[in-house]
Amino acid sequence: MKLWLVCFLILFFGAETAQWLGQLPWVSSIELSLPLTVVGGIGLAIASNYRHWSSRSAIAVKSEPPPLPTAAPPPSTEVAAPAPAPNLNRKPSTISFEIKKPQRGVGG
Repeated sequence: MKLWLVCFLILFFGAETAQWLGQLPWVSSIELSLPLTVVGGIGLAIASNYRHWSSRSAIAVKSEPPPLPTAAPPPSTEVAAPAPAPNLNRKPSTISFEIKKPQRGVGG
């Protein structure tokens, strides 16, 4: 939320400053649409990638390999329950639905 507020304020004051400078006679002949578009694009790219910078710096700092376990865990004495038997009466699952032909009547 703070980032959005700061970006809004920067863009607002930047637009007001550009409008004020545009009224000056020596600046009115200069076309700044391309440079402002490029600077705005760079600013958006920086703002969109800002949240990833903290995780990248944490990865760069943490370069030590994880410690290896010193001893194997003790063997489990519990017996695993057997897996339930598959239900053979069930139809195989399909992606689509089944279309049944209509039953013809006796006289038709």
